Parts: sequence; C-alpha cells; structure tokens
Amino acid sequence: MITRTSEISQSLSPEPDVEKLPLNLSEPHTSLPHTLSSTGHSGVTHQGKLGARPKRRHFFSALDPNYAEAVNLDAENVVYTFEEDTRIKRKIDNRVLPLIICSFIFNQFDRTNIGNAHIIPAFNKNFGITDNNKWTLALSIFYVGYCLLEIPANVLQRHIGANRFFFLSLTFWGLSSLSIVYAKGYAALLVLRVLLGIGEAGFYAGVIYYLSFWYKRHELAMRISLCMTATYSGAIGGLLAFGLVRADTALLDGWQFLYLVEAIPAIIMAFVTLFFLPAFPFSASFFTPREKAIAQARVNRDHRPQSHGGMTGWQGLKAVVIDPNAWMFMSIYASFNVGVATIPYFLPTLINDLGFTAINAQGLTVAPYVLGWGMVVLQAWHSDKTRERGWHIIFSCVISFVGYVILATSARKSVGASYFALFLVVGGLYSLFPLVMSWAANALSPTSKRGVGTAFIVSISNTVSIASPQIYFDPEDDYVKGHAISASCLFLSMLMAFALRTRLSWLNNRNAQRLSGMSEEEKALLPAVNEMDDQDPRYGFMT
Repeated sequence: MITRTSEISQSLSPEPDVEKLPLNLSEPHTSLPHTLSSTGHSGVTHQGKLGARPKRRHFFSALDPNYAEAVNLDAENVVYTFEEDTRIKRKIDNRVLPLIICSFIFNQFDRTNIGNAHIIPAFNKNFGITDNNKWTLALSIFYVGYCLLEIPANVLQRHIGANRFFFLSLTFWGLSSLSIVYAKGYAALLVLRVLLGIGEAGFYAGVIYYLSFWYKRHELAMRISLCMTATYSGAIGGLLAFGLVRADTALLDGWQFLYLVEAIPAIIMAFVTLFFLPAFPFSASFFTPREKAIAQARVNRDHRPQSHGGMTGWQGLKAVVIDPNAWMFMSIYASFNVGVATIPYFLPTLINDLGFTAINAQGLTVAPYVLGWGMVVLQAWHSDKTRERGWHIIFSCVISFVGYVILATSARKSVGASYFALFLVVGGLYSLFPLVMSWAANALSPTSKRGVGTAFIVSISNTVSIASPQIYFDPEDDYVKGHAISASCLFLSMLMAFALRTRLSWLNNRNAQRLSGMSEEEKALLPAVNEMDDQDPRYGFMT
C-alpha cells in the first residue's frame, strides 16, 4: 500500500520554531511541539473562522459543504500524537460501531424470519404457500426492488448524510415487516417482499461506504465484520424463533409474534440512528474541533475520502463500468452470494429435513451462526493485521466449498456430517462479505467512485440472488443439486479472487516501474489532487 503524504512546506509559517515540527505528517507523532497553536497545526484554525452552523432547510437538503471544507483544511496540517490517534479511533469504535451493528441486526432479521417461519404450518397456510415453487418465488422477488434502487440509494446517502438515509431505510423496512403480521394471502406476501427489498436497498453498500469515511484501509475489514455479519441476526433470530413460536394467543400466532417483536425495534432503531449517528466525521458532535481534524486526517493521509465535490453519481457510474477491477469484484461477490442469498432461508428447512422437529430445527440454527461469527471476526482481524485480502477470500471459499460438497454427498448418509457441514458453509460464506467489500472499498477511488462502485457490486450481484433460491428446486432429492450448484459457484468465486489478486499485484508493480522510470521533473508535473484516483500511477492497491 502506498501512503500519500501531505506537502507541508507551502503551509508552514516562517517562524524559527517551525523547523522543530516533524516534516512528515502522514503518521502521528510521539510528542507535540510547543509552537503547535502558533503554526496552524492545532487543527482548529479554519473551523474557528466559521459561524453558527446553518439549519438545514428540509429533510433532504445537503449538509453545509463549508464545514466539510474547513475540517479538511485543518486536517491537512494538524499534528497529533499516537495517543490521540488511538483515543480518536476508540471514540469512533464506541459511538459509530454500536449504532451500525444494531441497525444491521434489525435490518437483517427478515433473512432469518421468513426461513424460521416457513417450517411453521400456520405461516404457510396464512400465505398460501402450498409448494416449493411458491416458496422460492417469494424469496426471489425480494431482490427486485433491492437491485433497482441500490445505486440511487448510495447517491442519496452521500447527499443527505448516513443518519437520515439509514433512518429512511430502517423505517421503511420496519413498517413493511410489521405489515406481514396482519397480511394474508400469497399476493400480499409477494408485495410485502418487494417492499422489504426496497427498504433494504442501499443499506449493505451504504454501510461500507459510510465506514470508509471513518477508518483507514487496513482497519476496515475488522469493523465491517463486526458491523455487518448476518451471523448476529441469524443467531438471535433462531433463539427468538425457538421461543416465540410457542406463543399462541387468540389474537396472534407464534410466527406473527416473531415478526412483531423484530419489526418494532427496527423502527425504534431508525429514530435512534437519526438523532445519534453522525452523518460524517466533520459533523460529529461528540468530537471537539481538533478531534474532527484528527479524525479526518487519519483517513485523509490513507485514502482521502471526500464527502462533497468530485465526480457526480453519473460520472462515478461511468468510471466503475469501464473498470475491469469492479467487474471482477462483482463476479466474486455474485458467485459466493448464491449461497449467502439462500442459506438463511433454507437453513431451518435443511435442519428440519435431517429429522429434527420444527421447533428444535430453529434452535439448532443458532450454533452454526455462533461459530460462523467467530470465523468472520478471525478472518477479518487477520486480514487487517496482514493487510491482505485475496488469500483470505480464497481460504473462506475453500471452507464453504468443502461444506457444500459434504452436504451434497452425505445428505442421506449421516445426520452428523450434514450438520457439521452447515458450520463450514455458514462460517465460510459470511466471512466472505466483509473481506470482499472491504477489498473493493480499498481498490476503488475516488470516494464518489467508491460509493457508486460498492453499490454497483452489490446491485448487479444481487440480480443473481433473484434466481438463487430457484437452485433449490429438488426437495425430493434432499437438495443435492442445489448444494452442488452452490459449491460450483464458490469454486468460481475462488478462481476470480485469485485472478483479481494477480491483476492488482501486476498493477502495483507496473505503477512502481512507471514511477521509478520518471525523472524528478516528470514527477513534479503530476497533478496535485485532493483525492487520488485509482488510475493514478501513485495509487497502491491492497492485494
């Protein structure tokens, strides 16, 4: 990874003590000079010139770009210690991560809700699900609105801020989920599934995009794994289903309690997000002005995310469409997403088919998700520690591939082997998402391209998810063909990850050779940029 440093020679004042300042601002320092405030390195100079923040005219109005610009200007020259760097990162972890984790858990409950509800006869009777074809269609139709609105949703998030966008997403999703409690008939289920997909559109990619404003590239995979692993909602959903399906009153059946208890907290979380989640670092009320500058400097000196300006959404889309890297990321994601798009829906059914009762099957879904969470975090932690993505993705693909092969070959032979295989499948699949998406966020620049690019990857890949549930067309054959197709897709994902890692390594070597072959005069002619484009020879890709 090539770290870009800010040139401070033009910004330093001519005072004698200035030469005591470190000449490299790309990293925090062990101590601060006494002349910090007088030399403009305190991180508050430009923010101090701002007046009171103007009130936004309406809900969809953009944030004031003057505040973003002031914080970025202060971040250019701020000098800070390692202790301050650690303290700022800890404050972000304590404030931003819990809100994103809770939002994601509530947003993802439908993935496990409908899977747990499907093995309850009363649910199928209420919605007229009489065969496997109707069931898989209800699963597939969810992704229609999801795919169509993914990219526009990310553009909207950058305009109005993450807190307002996540408020809209969680509220829409929560109300749609709540409506399932009182709906009846197959047509109603299909309509509500489409609305659920619309509510979730942009949330996945939006969280990746949002976290890239707060963390350095080598800090991202671990945070994504903590925020966005569906093993949380899978385990919690299984426990809730295990308990709530027993509830049966004159007003509501057990499956209705399941949706009721999980939809209302999502709506409450929407308002918590609106009022307490900062839109961007420059608008974080829990930071002092100096802390805002340091928080911005941390990421600016790593990959310079820009909340305002730069490419438009349309320009970002064009840059993504012509980038082979984006298509390779999409291929990796689309291939493993066949499993991700089906396992939460079919896991209770698969366990039920192993000979367990419906209630016990819901309880037995918890263990694979818990162990899967451990693998998700371990893989992400080690990937960040080694600053490597490709080999970790290949390893996760192999783990899940082996699990599907066992399922396909042992479905009728061994209950124990089949149940063990589900641990491998869940752990391997869910550890892939934070690795692939953090890799994509590392490799797409500038910020506007990254925002559109992550949405593009998720959106185009999830068109595959529309068809994914249809691969489980063989319930009479214990879904052997479905498992075999999933295994083949993971093998393809593994090959594409290897090809992309090879390509990015080649690009890094080519860029290094280009730079080494340039004279100092030619290097001086390279444009000074606020945010480096991934096509720039100075840009370094994480592999």
